[in-house]
Amino acid sequence: MSSGAKVTSYIIPEVTPGVTPGSGTWDTLRLTGNAMTPTVNTATSDEITDSRISQGSVVTSTDIGGDLTAELSYGSFDKLLEAAFYGNWTANVLTVGDVRHTFSIAKNYMDVGVYSLFKGVHIPTFALDIPSDGKVTVTFGTACLDYTDSNVPIVLAPAAPTSTPFMSNGNVGTLLVDGASLEGQACVSGMTISLDNGLQAQRCIGTDKLGPGAQIATEAAITGTITLAWSATAWGIWKNTFTRVPVSVEFPITDSAGNKYTFNFPAVEVDGELPSGGKKDLIEVTLNYTVAKIAPTITRASYVAP
Repeated sequence: MSSGAKVTSYIIPEVTPGVTPGSGTWDTLRLTGNAMTPTVNTATSDEITDSRISQGSVVTSTDIGGDLTAELSYGSFDKLLEAAFYGNWTANVLTVGDVRHTFSIAKNYMDVGVYSLFKGVHIPTFALDIPSDGKVTVTFGTACLDYTDSNVPIVLAPAAPTSTPFMSNGNVGTLLVDGASLEGQACVSGMTISLDNGLQAQRCIGTDKLGPGAQIATEAAITGTITLAWSATAWGIWKNTFTRVPVSVEFPITDSAGNKYTFNFPAVEVDGELPSGGKKDLIEVTLNYTVAKIAPTITRASYVAP
């Protein structure tokens, strides 16, 4: 019998995609869920025999991946963010690029002695959710090149997890649209960010890998939603639906220890419908946005004592 409290996850960067390093330190991932798994694709036989019973199936391919979910905390997922953005932290600023980062991730069922290893882990998707009341959560999708498992531990002496506090909606600072604060003008009650790298699996025959031969990124599509209290200011932003004039959006998230991420979207196009509601409802508008032409950035800043 196994407990979810005993499913631990560890990560190490790869030098060669799909090859787990023989040395180096594994980091302990702070997750709320690890849904990574190999999924076998099969084809059933169409043979006609003297029996009406199915003649079985064969494996045609294997997809390897699944979501990693977590509560956002400073410094805990910077490597995964690099992989999602296909970029590098440069002077503590990250933006969308063309640099591929891959990892090996170990998923351990500690109490039953089952140890899974995912190789060539890419991060095709990333999502951030800021609710009106609750924790800020992140989801990293994964797509892998190979998988193995064992009843012998794969990770020995991993680094301890980070200890920075996790973040909530209360840690979100002033949201600026085109450089102007929305405080007192159009209360923001929720926001989401979604990044999809359009990753496609390239199947190759004649290989001993369990998964595809390659994972290839295509267009980076960045979308999301912003929910605003309906006001004259919100109406003015909503009217950009018709003009397609992009707006800029910027906001910080600062944890209780003073560490901060600042998200900056220099140009997003918005879409949405006029809000409605009953006489006992608060009227809000949900705007869908799409990043256009200019890549967003994330800036990180560790707390420095005065």
